[in-house]
Formats: sequence, structure tokens, C-alpha cells
Amino acid sequence: MKKTVIALAIAAFAATGTASAATVYNQDGTKVELGGSLRIFLGKLGKHERGDLVNDGSRIKINASHELDNGLSAFAGYELRFERDAYKNKQTAANDFGDPTTRKLFVGLGFENVGKLSFGRQATNADDVLGDSLYYRSGEYGILTTRSDKSVKFRSADFNGFSFGVDYLFGDADKTRTQAVPPAKATSKYKSGYGVAAFYNYDIAENHKFDVAAGYTVDQLDNTETTTTQQKNHNWLLATHYQLNELSLGAAYGQGVQKFRSEGSKNRSKYIFLEAKYDLNALTGIPTTFGLQWARLSKKHDTSVATDQDDRKTIKNQYIAVVDYKLHKNVVPYVQYTRATAKDNLGERTNENIYGAGLRVHF
Repeated sequence: MKKTVIALAIAAFAATGTASAATVYNQDGTKVELGGSLRIFLGKLGKHERGDLVNDGSRIKINASHELDNGLSAFAGYELRFERDAYKNKQTAANDFGDPTTRKLFVGLGFENVGKLSFGRQATNADDVLGDSLYYRSGEYGILTTRSDKSVKFRSADFNGFSFGVDYLFGDADKTRTQAVPPAKATSKYKSGYGVAAFYNYDIAENHKFDVAAGYTVDQLDNTETTTTQQKNHNWLLATHYQLNELSLGAAYGQGVQKFRSEGSKNRSKYIFLEAKYDLNALTGIPTTFGLQWARLSKKHDTSVATDQDDRKTIKNQYIAVVDYKLHKNVVPYVQYTRATAKDNLGERTNENIYGAGLRVHF
């Protein structure tokens, strides 16, 4: 059996030069698909770093489904990624080409014209809200909780362009607690969380459409000394996207609040996101897309104790400019420039210039 599965996988890789996913088995109502992407980036990643080659989230995906009776289906998914900072190499240097790691592992049931209910390690519905579409470090400042190690997720079917989703996230089940011995301090532990999201898309005409999405997530944390909730994070985000022929635009705005029980304080954050892409193929005959992105995340850390030297505010900005070239719909090299700026609570400013070339191969 193991040899058969391996043979099927090898055959799938060989046949995926022109497809985004390969069906490796389809019989008696059961379907198994294999796909993924290899993503690398080569460039200068910061003023204090040498030029480097990094793995930018390469992944292998396996999806399986089985049709049951009366519009019911069962499905399962697995996604493999590679650990950051794995040291099993001759140079003993941090790298992104490390050990295989389970990113997603879930199983669920689908109900025709109703939706899908899934259980396991998976992305939350909030992962679909922002809708960023550029490459290296794209959408990095997002404020919603977009994945969980263990969760229950429901995503509705599409009702005339409208759909919604609900998530419940599980945390550490161990309720054993011990008092920390000074100078040691209690450390936070994820307790539970939940989220809701809503989506609407509308096709005005061919290559002319827009959509809106909204998400709200809550995360609760206790610590190693007590099971009482010590921190609660509330975040919401509203996003919209518009496409007119070769032009695509995206915008998002969100806010968040961190509440700390023991300190009686709050941290507040604001998030702004803008993105624009233009397909130059119609103008130049070259299969090239030009993209721009700006993201800003600002935080206020309990300003009641602010001073002239410490205003308790931090601001981060990230600007991305990228040009890609489609050798094939599944093979996309690109060049990118990113400028990241930051101001800390003491007013000190830092700037980073990140530039290089990347390659993504989808199969």
C-alpha cells in the first residue's frame, strides 16, 4: 500500500507542469488531489544582514473527499511546510529549508447548499478577509487570528454572493498551575478563542467585480499561575477589493484592543492596508504584473502612564513594489523592493530596505 501511494505521488509531481493540482485518485466517489507550491526569495533582507536565500512558505497539499448520500460528503486536508530556524545543516545557521512541519491537518463534513464543518489544525475564516495578493512579506501586519492549532470551523455555502463563517479555537487543555518562584514570572498560555467572518462578492460584468469582507476575532489567555483569563484580545477588520479589467485594487481598515486583567490596562491598535495591481499584458504584450502595497500598524500602550520621553506609542509601516513575469501560469519569477520603517515608544526610528528576486512554482 505504501509503495502504491508513493508511486501515485511521484506520478502526480511528474504530471503537474501545467496544472495547479493533480488528481491522483478518483474512483467510487472518492477523490484525492495533490498540489502545492515551491517559493524562494534571494536578496538583501536588512541592513544588518548579508544577502540570503530563504524559503518563503513552500508547501505541499493533499486534499481528499468522498461523496456520501443525500448531499452529504466527507473531506480531509493536509498541508506540509518547512520549519524556520532549523539547524540540522553543516553550517549550523538559521534557515528556512528545515524539517517538514504539519501546517494543516483537518477533517470534516460537507452539507450541500448549507456549508462545511471541519475539525483540526487549519486556517480560520478570518484568513480570507484581508485578501492580499503580492509576494514576500505581503500582508505581514494583519491583525486577525488567521490560523489555529486546533479548532472547529464552519463555512457556509454561497447564497447569491453572500457567505459567512464561524470558528472556535481551543487552547491548552492542562489546567494544572503552579506559583512562580521569584525572580521567575508567570508566562502566558493560550486559553481559547473564537471568530466570525462575512463575505459578499458581486460580478458587475466580465472582468468587472468587487467584494467586501469583514472579520472579528477574540483570543483569551491565562498564565502558568492561574486559569482565570488574564488577557483578552479583540480585533476586527473590514476589507474590500475591486477589479476593472487589468486593474485590481484592495483596501482594509481594522482596530484591536488588548485588555490585561492584572494591570487593568489596555493596548489599542489600528491597521491600514492598501494594494494596487495592474496587468501590463494588454498594453505591452508581456505577461507582467506591477504591484504596490502599503500597510501601517500603530499601537498605543496604556497612555495613562505616558511621559515626555515615553509616549507609549509605536508605529510600523511597510511599502512594497513588485514586478512579476509569468513564464507560465504556474511559474512566476519576480523582483521586489520593500521598505520597512518603525518608530518605538521612545521616538527612535529605524528603516530597513529589503530587495531581491523570487520564484514561485505551483503544482
